[in-house]
This record gives sequence, C-alpha cells and structure tokens, in this order.
Amino acid sequence: MKYATSPAAGRAELTEYYEEQGSSLRELAVPAAERIWQVTKNNKFLIAGLIAASLILGVIATLLMTPKYQASARIEISRVETNVTAVEGVETQDQVLDAQYYETQYELLRARSLAEQVVREGNLVSNEAFLAAFPIEELGRDPEKELASMLLDNLAISPVGTSNLVDIRFTSPDPALSARIANLWAQEYIASNLARRFGATNEAREFLEGRLEQLRERLETAERELITYAAERNLFTVDAPSEGNSDDTAAQTLVASDLQTLNSALAEATTARIAAQSAVEAAGTALGQEDAAAIQPLRQRRAELSAERAQLRTTAGDEYPTVRALTDQIAQLDREITQAETRSGSAVRARYRQALQTEQRLRDRVNELRVEFVGQRRDSVRYNILQREVDTNRSLYNGLLQRYREIGVAGVGENNIAMVDAAEIPTIPSEPNLIRNLLLSLLIGGAAAGGIVLLREKLDQSIRDPAEVPELLGVPLLGTIPRVVDESVQDALVSKHSELHEAYFNLFTNLGFLSEAGVPKYLMMGSTRPAEGKSLSSVALAGILTERGKSVILVDADMRLSGLSKYLEVSGGKGLSNVLRGEEDWETMLQKGTPFGFVVLPSGRQPPNAAELLAGKRFSDFLRTLGETYDHVIVDAPPVLGLADAPLIASAVDGVVLVIEANRGKVRMIAQSLDRLEMGGGKVFGAVVTKLDQRNQTYGYGYGYGYGYTYGQKTEAQ
Repeated sequence: MKYATSPAAGRAELTEYYEEQGSSLRELAVPAAERIWQVTKNNKFLIAGLIAASLILGVIATLLMTPKYQASARIEISRVETNVTAVEGVETQDQVLDAQYYETQYELLRARSLAEQVVREGNLVSNEAFLAAFPIEELGRDPEKELASMLLDNLAISPVGTSNLVDIRFTSPDPALSARIANLWAQEYIASNLARRFGATNEAREFLEGRLEQLRERLETAERELITYAAERNLFTVDAPSEGNSDDTAAQTLVASDLQTLNSALAEATTARIAAQSAVEAAGTALGQEDAAAIQPLRQRRAELSAERAQLRTTAGDEYPTVRALTDQIAQLDREITQAETRSGSAVRARYRQALQTEQRLRDRVNELRVEFVGQRRDSVRYNILQREVDTNRSLYNGLLQRYREIGVAGVGENNIAMVDAAEIPTIPSEPNLIRNLLLSLLIGGAAAGGIVLLREKLDQSIRDPAEVPELLGVPLLGTIPRVVDESVQDALVSKHSELHEAYFNLFTNLGFLSEAGVPKYLMMGSTRPAEGKSLSSVALAGILTERGKSVILVDADMRLSGLSKYLEVSGGKGLSNVLRGEEDWETMLQKGTPFGFVVLPSGRQPPNAAELLAGKRFSDFLRTLGETYDHVIVDAPPVLGLADAPLIASAVDGVVLVIEANRGKVRMIAQSLDRLEMGGGKVFGAVVTKLDQRNQTYGYGYGYGYGYTYGQKTEAQ
C-alpha cells in the first residue's frame, strides 16, 4: 500500500489493507476532560511558571499602589405617601411603584447636582486636605463641576439587600477625608430631600387652607339653619341623629319618645282590662288570684273534716258527740268560704272598672300624640335635608383639617430619610486588596497559561495520538515503541521480558502481515529527522528476526552519521562506502552484531558525496547479492529530509518502515518525507511511532498502555 494523496484516501486504503490481512482498525476515543488533564500535565511547568510570574507581578503592583481608604455611611430610605388629599384611588401601592421609587432615590444619590452641593457645603475648592488627596494641577473655569466629577468617580452607592438601607461609600487616600465626605454626602442628601418635600408641603398647605375656610363658613351656615328650623317646628330630639343617617329625625323627638312610652302603657292597660273583664263575666264565681289563694286553705280544711266525719259515721250515728262537733265545724267553714267568695266578686268588678278607666285615658293621650307626631314627620323632611348638609360639611371639614394637621406635623417635621450609621474614619486601607489582587493575578495567569498552552497545542503538529497516523498520513500504524529511563536501552533490548522488546516484537508481528511470505526480505528503516529511533528499531527488528531462526544482515547505509555504535559493539573501518566505491571483498568488512546474533555491514568511511554512491545500479545489485546469502536484509537509512540518500535507498528495497518520534516534529514534514520516498520510487509499508511517554497516556499509550518505560532521557536513540 502506498502513501495516499489525502487523509480520506489514506483512511480507505488503511481499512482495505487491514481487511485483506484479517485485522481491524483500532479506533481510540479520548474523553475531552482526560485530554485537558493530560495537556495540563504535559505543560505543568509552563503553567506553573506563568501563574507564578503573574502572582509575583500582582504582589509587586500591590506594593507599588497608593493605599486608599473607604468610609461608609448608612442611611434608611422609607417609602412615603404622596397623596396629600387622602382621596382613595389617587395612588396605587404596588411593587412596581416601590421599585421605581427606590431606583429614583439611588439615581438622586448619584446626581451631579448633589455632588456640586457637597463641593459647595464642604468648601472643597479651597480644602487643602482634599486637594492634597486628589492632586489637580489647575482648576478650570467651573471648579465645582470638575470636583463634582472627581467625587462621583470615587463614590459608590450600594443598597443593602432588599432592605430600605443604603450604604454611601467614598474612597480616597486620606481616611479622615473619606469619612467626612461620606457623612457630608448623606447629610446633603437628607437636606435636599427635606427641601423637595417642604416645597410640596407648602403648596398642599395653601390649597387646604383655602378649602378649610370655605368649608368652615358653609358648616356654620348649615348649623344655624338647622337649629332655627328645629326651634320653630319644636323638633327637639332625645339623641342626635347618627352621621349619615338623619332620615329618622322625627322618630327621635320628645313627642315620638312619649308616644312610644304611652303606646306601650296602653297595651299593658288593655291587657289588664281584658283580664278583669273576663273575671267579671265568669258567672260571678271567678276569684282573683289573691282571693283564691286565701280560700284554698279553708276548702282543704273542710275536705279533711268531711272525710273524718264520714269515717266516724260508719261506726257511730249522727248523734254521736264527735260527729256533731265535726258537723258544726264544717258548717262554720262553709260560712267563711261563702263570705270570702262574696268579697272576691266585689273586688273583681272594682278592678275591671279601674282597668277600663285607665285604658280609656291612655288611648286618648296616645291619639293626641299621634296627631302631633304626624305633623312632626312632615316637618322632619326639611329638617333631615338640613341635617345631611350639616353632616356632609362637617365630614369634609374634619377630613381636610386632619390632613392639614398631618402635613403640618409629619410632612415637614419628619423625614422619610434618616441617618443610621455615620461613617467612621477607616484604619485599614480598602485598596490595594492583596488577596483580591492575588486572586485576580491568579485568574489572569491561569487564563494566560491556558491561552498559551492552547496555542501551543493548536500549533503543535507533532504526533500525540499514534492512532491518528493513518488519518493524518495515510499509512498504516505498524507499532508503538515506549521511551526507556529505568534501565539502559541495551539491557531493555536484550531482555525478552522488557516492555521495549515486547513492543518491537509487536512490530515484527505486524510486518509479517504485509505479504504472504511474512516480513519483507529487503526492508529499509527510515525517519524524517535524526534521533527519532530508526537505528534502534533496525537493531531491534534484526535481533528479533535472528531469534526466529532467520539469517539477517543489518546494512548501515547512513554513511554521513552512523548511530549503530550506540547499541552494537561495532568498530569503524571499511564498510558500505567502500563497497560502493568498487571494492569486492565485502565479506571481510562484515562484523558480528554483538550482543545479537545477526551480521552488520558498517557504513565505512564518510564519502565526499554519499548520494552519488547510492545513485548508481551498484547499490541495488549489492543488495540482491546480500539477499542470496541472507534471509533478510535490513537497511538503516539516513534521515529523509535534507538529504537525497533515503529516496535512493527506498527505490532499491521492497519497502520502507518510517520511524516517527512522538511529541516532536511536524506532520507536514513527515508528509513531505513520505512524498519524497514515493516520488523516488519507494514503497512505504507503514509507520512506527517511538518514544511514547506520559504525555501519550490520554490516548492509551505510554504508562497507561502497558509500555511504562521511556527511553531517550538517559540515552537519546537515533
């Protein structure tokens, strides 16, 4: 598979490649939060430095600033009634009006006119303390306005929550001056509010005085007419009629009272007369209650004696002395009862006559009063009209008089604005605030660090996520190699249990999928720049192939700056450059790749122009000669960019494995390297990403991936 002309084409070719080889493309989804955390860790020193520098600058700026002192005076603003006539419905009490009222007061506190008034009352134009605290080179034609603007710039009006309290804060370099101006501001605001209210009160008082005089005259006239008419018509009432209910005046006069009393007495007399008449008509035997009560004991005694006599008669005759005595007693009781009944009848008739006479007299008097009451009812119509006029005038007069008194007392004598707490001279400066400035510096430093890190991330075109190689470069990802720091690279490479060896074994496995024969016979290991790990990758791959029983020769084609001596015990002397110059005894130039079992052909002495040696057919023929003896020929090529050597070598081998260092370089340069290789006739098998470290953990590589080692910090691989 060759390098694609676009990322989309590269992705399609990559998918097709893995489908042909029986593998699948691995996709990594990196959470945004984890990515941000990893970026922060990767740039922790830069971020810490920027934040520390910002904090230091904040401390220095704080120390250089002139201390300022803020004094605060607290006042209370109460809601007032503006309806001086107390007529219902003139003013609507609701939250909207309250909000408007208080917003108006806050703006009045910030008014330029109030500031100019403070300047005048405080004589700030010639106040040395004020002029020293606020240096002014020269005052203009209107110094009051200039100083008023300066006061407003240093004034703060702060309502206290949802209460009626308001704080007036003034800040200046002089603490005593700050307290004085804050208190003076509050006092002048209260005075100006009184002046505004006093002006409105005077207008209301003048209006009410005129109305009160008119109503007083009307009330006096109405009362005179009422009294005169009542005297002429003899309409003397027992109780004054209630206000607003003067229609029952006739029913409240002396005649009506007498009529009511006599009418009640007439009803009682009629009842007594009817009772007496009933007693008289009861056949003359009816007894009064008192007489019946007196006779009842006599009748009861007679009944007892009769019962006793009847009992004796059953055993003795009428001539028996006891029977005769009882008979005499019974006869005596009969006489007494008869006399009592006679007296009772005379008393009943006498009572009847008296009740009848009383009833008649009362009826005559009631009829006389009734005639007089009817006349007063007719006269009371006019009286009620006069009484209502008096009531109306009195109600209006009393209401306006009460409002007039309220205006005179509350409207002028009281103020809806009061001083709660006077400003005290501050002892601690309010500015500069070290904690606030440090927090602001921390915020600015954090924002600057974030912006710089973000810019670096945007400008950084290096490979951070190896999984992006197919998409960005259009070539398969053949392997990922960690960086080693805990042990030497040679030890990690020799140990079969090391993470480094495991990573290169994975590369070997992936190379086996490139063709039906397995790992290509002629393979070039190249890189865009020096020190990306191609020499180490060449040694590692040659060692693994040797372990698998293959005869391998590693050709050092970097005749300008060889890097194999970092990993192999090879000496200088003759090598590839000698062979390309025509020497035929190349077998004598071979060296053992200690501590590995493969053969190494060194680069030889540095030629004047290595590209001319590689350009001819001799190099490709020499590789074919090596292929007749060895199973695999691995070529450690020089960097691609800046040199013509690598494209010439790529055209002579089966394919190229491009080694890319993570977190370094630019994708654009890597893409140019791939273009040069393909334009030179080379075939790119894929890429290997090396030197993965903790910066690649977010993408599933490095420490979190299982390759916890890094290399290149102790020994930088080429």
